[in-house]
Amino acid sequence: MAEIKSKYFHAINILTDNCTGCTACVRVCPTEAIRVRNRKAEIDPNRCIDCGNCLTVCQFHAIIPKSDSLEILQNFKHRVAIVSSSYAGQFTEDISYSAAKQALFALGFDEVFEESMVTEFMIRMIREYIRANRDKRPILSSNCPAVVRLIQVKYPSLLPNLYHQEAPMSILTRYLREKIVAEKGLQDSELGIFLIVPCVAHVTAVHQPEGAYKHLQDGAFSIGMIYGKVREYLKDAVNNPADVETYSKGLTWALSGVQAELVDCEDIRALSVNGVENVKDILSRVEDHYLDQYDYIVLRSCTNGCVGGCLNIENPFVAMSRIKKIIKEAPAREINVDPLAKLSEAGEFDVAPLQPRSIMELDKDIKNAIKKMKKINEFLIMLPGLDCSACGSPSCYALAEDIVQGKASIDDCVVLLKRHNREEADSEYNE
Repeated sequence: MAEIKSKYFHAINILTDNCTGCTACVRVCPTEAIRVRNRKAEIDPNRCIDCGNCLTVCQFHAIIPKSDSLEILQNFKHRVAIVSSSYAGQFTEDISYSAAKQALFALGFDEVFEESMVTEFMIRMIREYIRANRDKRPILSSNCPAVVRLIQVKYPSLLPNLYHQEAPMSILTRYLREKIVAEKGLQDSELGIFLIVPCVAHVTAVHQPEGAYKHLQDGAFSIGMIYGKVREYLKDAVNNPADVETYSKGLTWALSGVQAELVDCEDIRALSVNGVENVKDILSRVEDHYLDQYDYIVLRSCTNGCVGGCLNIENPFVAMSRIKKIIKEAPAREINVDPLAKLSEAGEFDVAPLQPRSIMELDKDIKNAIKKMKKINEFLIMLPGLDCSACGSPSCYALAEDIVQGKASIDDCVVLLKRHNREEADSEYNE
């Protein structure tokens, strides 16, 4: 197994024995973080944003997700789970959301809370932030960790436009940690709070939170892994239902478009975008000031929002339909948000401004960097411009850059190699 070693944590590993060097992952990476060298995929940890695209397209199970094991629950006296809103959409319709939530207690959790509990409060908080920051337009949502890292890597000029507040599950964590420690008489180290998440980007965000002043959570479990564990307890939960409250109204947060619709009002215009290629297109337009008419843009790297996360097990469209059905049929419940409002006013949910990730530096010496840029252009003229990825680099420009940096050779271009072999064969024939 190839671990990604760098100052950045990543929730993706490569099983080199399984890798065939097919380059499918190279072609779908939005930040050109993957190369195939010697028929094995390699990930540049400085470019990787943990979007999970490579994991989704790999047909050989050579790229696998990394999340925590349930064994770490034993390290804590009191164990709390916070469930992503997309969790509810993973189960067949004969299993109620309350039963799916109840089954989590059998895994060793003492309390289970939901992201959906605070999403309505989040809408109010987002509106207040937008109104208080009229000089920044548009404001970009920071709920998707993959998008935040994409901006750091490819669109650093837009970092000031990010919504500089914690995401819902982190807000709930901050509130619960203080509340439970006080109520249960625990030491902070005795309380373990864990997220059940739909994608590798959220796992990464738990282990290396961007802009957070405090490391809030103690671990993250994938929805797919948890689903496999709770299946044996679901029958008992259905046949012997406990009094488990659910907050279904806020489950809309898992669906693309809904957050923008809820934020949108008389003085705020919002836009929703999902799918990483669409997100890249919109961010380019924001950089060029084509979308200054919008006050708030919700950006999700996954199809249909968090229901499309690579750690889910259900088709995103089916999951979306199930969540809508749950919302329609379930009774509305509300929580007292006054404690959250007080924490917000005290600045407890603020995050620090983020720094860009430097990935394009050709050389520390400016003169050498200029020389290398000229060499890149020289190689680019020689290359066919097909961007076929057969060489193991995502594009001809990337190959030219790799050649100049000593990471590849012009002979890696299959098109040029075939052309050269054909010319040699024709020359020999003519002789």
